[in-house]
Amino acid sequence: MNRLFLVLILHLFVSFSQAEERKGPPPAIVVVDQAVQKTIAPTALYSATVISRDDANLSAELAGRITWVADVGDRIKAGEPVVKLDDVFIKQQVIEEKAIIQSEKAKYDLHSKEVKRFTKLLANNNVARNQLDQAISDQAVAKSNMASARARLAQAEERLRRTNVTAPFDGVISERLLQAGEWANDGDTIVRFVSSSNLEIQTHIPATALQFVTIGTPLNYNYGKSVGEGKVRAIVPVGGDVSRLYEIRVSTSNESLSAGNLLRIAIPKAHERETILVPRDALILRREGTYIFRINAESIAERINIDVGIAEKDLIEVIGNIQAGDNIVTRGGENLQPGMQVTIKPLQAGS
Repeated sequence: MNRLFLVLILHLFVSFSQAEERKGPPPAIVVVDQAVQKTIAPTALYSATVISRDDANLSAELAGRITWVADVGDRIKAGEPVVKLDDVFIKQQVIEEKAIIQSEKAKYDLHSKEVKRFTKLLANNNVARNQLDQAISDQAVAKSNMASARARLAQAEERLRRTNVTAPFDGVISERLLQAGEWANDGDTIVRFVSSSNLEIQTHIPATALQFVTIGTPLNYNYGKSVGEGKVRAIVPVGGDVSRLYEIRVSTSNESLSAGNLLRIAIPKAHERETILVPRDALILRREGTYIFRINAESIAERINIDVGIAEKDLIEVIGNIQAGDNIVTRGGENLQPGMQVTIKPLQAGS
């Protein structure tokens, strides 16, 4: 009985194994993306630097002792003080000039009354003509002295205003050359003030690349693992005496960049051409060559040998039997074999 039971179990196991072999392995799960056709140009990477379009060396307009200066790293709004100079003597001069104005105004009012009174007396021949002339002259002198005092007051107030060096734009203190307590002569640079928002990219390219770059040309750049795009804002058509390189400026709105960042920017080195692009993740690199897997209408994997060309951000040109719209495996292709059945898994957002 036991022998018959064992034979039955063995027969069932063999039958199940044969059924599984006939059934075959389950379909491989892959993620795909479509090949796209696009007009791009071959490029070469050049070193570039992020700079601020607003980068100013702020200096004192008056000579004086520094009483306060903003610290490195301080963020300051336009119009707010960056440096303060000792203003004690200028304030005293303002007070003095205001007092002189009051004094001269009192003299002017007195002489004006005398002119009015002498004019009436002269009409009745009760005063000498020279007395009226003297009163008119004293009135004019007082008026002139009052105007001079007001001019000196305006100058003193302007000097008082200039004891505060204010920020010409929103920015940050990047360098402090003089400290509080030091003497600053007029024109001495005290701080370097840089805008942290009005940024652009500066690079230098050879003359051979100038023919492929114009104002408004879009250029891609990479900063670490990040990529971005800017447009050529300016071209300086004067090469360096030694390097023979030409400066270009590229505008950018990338908020992750900051002044001083080093990056690599792609400059065209030939005219644009039509290309087929696939995601970089689709490439499978082996000793025997580079290939990708295409999924046909029957969900069968097809191995396509390719050559690679121009890169653009996360895409790369492929040269081979690939057409725009083909489903290309971007994940799960490492273990695929030609002819395997696959199941396409939707790409999750953010993955």
